[in-house]
Amino acid sequence: MTLTPATDRYHAVSMELAAYLDAHNVEMRILTDTGKRINIVCPRSSILAVQKHIEQMAKACPEIATWSDQYRADLRRLADLPRAR
Repeated sequence: MTLTPATDRYHAVSMELAAYLDAHNVEMRILTDTGKRINIVCPRSSILAVQKHIEQMAKACPEIATWSDQYRADLRRLADLPRAR
């Protein structure tokens, strides 16, 4: 499945999964940096497809594991430093 990027973008600060065994779905609960709470219901085994996709991404691009909020903050701070002439 290939989707175009959404017009609304959020920066997640927290995510959790909740499984509802009776309903046979998993809910992904996301808290954004603005305090907005977003719940996404993943029917049946679709959450396992997400897991497989994440594993494929990690294998294809292992540098993702080095990314962190601190790493990004350090890069931004370096970008803000005056450049030598």
